[in-house]
Amino acid sequence: MKKFPASLSRLLASAGVLFLLSPMWANANGETVLPLSLNQARELAVRQSVMTRRARLDVEAADKQARETLATGLPQVNASVGYNYYLDIPTSLIPAEFLGGQPGELAEIRFGTEQTLTATASVNQLVFSGEYLVGLRAARIYRDLAAKNLERTALEVKNMVTETYLLALMAKENLGIVSVNLSNMQQTLHETRQIMEAGFTDPINVDQLQLAVANMQHTLYALERQKKLTINLLKFQSGIPLDTEILLTDELEPLLTSLVLEAARAETFDPARHIDYQVMASQENFNAMLLRREQSLFLPSVSASFTRQEMAMRNEFSFFQAGKSWFPSTFFGLNLNIPIFSSGMRSSRVRQARIELEKARLAREETAESLHLQMQEARDAFATALDQYQNQQGNLELARRIFQRTRIMHREGLATSLELTQANDQLLTTQSQYLQAMFDLLHAKNNLDKALGRP
Repeated sequence: MKKFPASLSRLLASAGVLFLLSPMWANANGETVLPLSLNQARELAVRQSVMTRRARLDVEAADKQARETLATGLPQVNASVGYNYYLDIPTSLIPAEFLGGQPGELAEIRFGTEQTLTATASVNQLVFSGEYLVGLRAARIYRDLAAKNLERTALEVKNMVTETYLLALMAKENLGIVSVNLSNMQQTLHETRQIMEAGFTDPINVDQLQLAVANMQHTLYALERQKKLTINLLKFQSGIPLDTEILLTDELEPLLTSLVLEAARAETFDPARHIDYQVMASQENFNAMLLRREQSLFLPSVSASFTRQEMAMRNEFSFFQAGKSWFPSTFFGLNLNIPIFSSGMRSSRVRQARIELEKARLAREETAESLHLQMQEARDAFATALDQYQNQQGNLELARRIFQRTRIMHREGLATSLELTQANDQLLTTQSQYLQAMFDLLHAKNNLDKALGRP
């Protein structure tokens, strides 16, 4: 498959982010608002999160390392130029009789010139190396391992953003529920105060309701802060600037329904399709290549070289003048390296690599068993969370009916403000438990997706 240049890939990624950020509108205050669904938050996080960007850099580094390994077996061309200026030309001693002198005496003689310039070009080629051949396969497996880690990181980021998005929806829902309850209690307080002013009820009933309203206002402020913190966390995880206002477009109830229906699908579990298992399998293959690399060090290696050299010798710096002599030297070399004895070092490294391979095999088998266990636990946890959610749905309906009846009885003077407050507190507690059960169900579904290896 043809790959895009790195610069073009970055441009396309930026364009994709701009495409996701483009459907914005202005709110009542004229501020730019970014509508954000769960799927959009996931995709933004995969593109922009630090975790996935770091994993993509690991893939790029592994690709460059594979290219580096490949290049070591291709022709290597080098050139060099050396210049020497001899302040003192070396002196050699030879028998004087070679120059017509007396036997037994030595004559001083100087060879060479004051200045030399040497230009050399060489080509080296690896002919055969078992280590190189195994290294090529290991580099490809290492690149595949980095790609699997990127895929696993993307899944982790999606799961993390999913939970934060659901928390934000739950905070929004909880805030809306408390706001409605507060409005109802404020209306009841107003009506009770009018009844008190008419002399038909005791002031303690007004004080009781006023205390309940104050407590609910404090709870509302705390929920608003919690919602803001959760939204900011979602922005951070999705790579959205913190000063950007976002609008969560998904609703909790419909999202819950669709996710629960998706989780209820019967699916045969195969650990070999799980990304964690695939990562461990790639690690095992990589360790197998490391073992073969150590074993290949027992094989001989063959390399060839070709060198061309030109040398000029002058007493003056006139190397670039035409007509001056340059003295060539050309040779072809073939080198055979045969490992004979290493005092047991190579054998020890092979045994160590075999041990690491066995450890990787055990880790893969352990991962398969662990994935089966996690899948069963996740399914049981999902079933438990679903039962709890359905139970809390019934409890919420009961709490609402109790509150509505108590409110009507309070208006008719058949229930005290204390009883109304207790019914309201019971409703708030049940609503909180219902939302928690809803989140627990969504969390269990998210964990079930992770256990099943769903993308």
